[in-house]
Amino acid sequence: MNLGENLKKLRKEKNLSQEQLAKMLNVSRQAVSKWESGKTYPDIDNLILLRDIFNVTLDDLIINENKIKGEEIIEIKELPKSNYIELDEEEEDELSVNLMLGGLMIGTAIGFITDNFMWGTAGSFIGMGIGYILECIRKKDIRNEN
Repeated sequence: MNLGENLKKLRKEKNLSQEQLAKMLNVSRQAVSKWESGKTYPDIDNLILLRDIFNVTLDDLIINENKIKGEEIIEIKELPKSNYIELDEEEEDELSVNLMLGGLMIGTAIGFITDNFMWGTAGSFIGMGIGYILECIRKKDIRNEN
């Protein structure tokens, strides 16, 4: 259910007309009608007032997956184990460590050439960043293959 359907159902359960609810919220009846039809949405202040009027949480008001009477309860199922990727720790860290060391060596070499040893530190951080990015890409590719 969406907000409009939830709002309409809650309003009818309280035996309120759109006009009555509109007066309680200090808005027009047309505004309530548009909310219920999904054409527009109430602002946050009105959402909080609606929450208080109907004595529900904002989650229940906005998305209400299973709280309103007569609705089917949605079950959350756990993904099968085949959807998970298990990598041993050495495999996970190898690329990152190699890139960090490579960046450190390149940075140190540049530091010797330019007499600026901050390049060693910068190279290490650049290597770590590239290692992290490539590791994320590699893991995403592995997940997409499964």
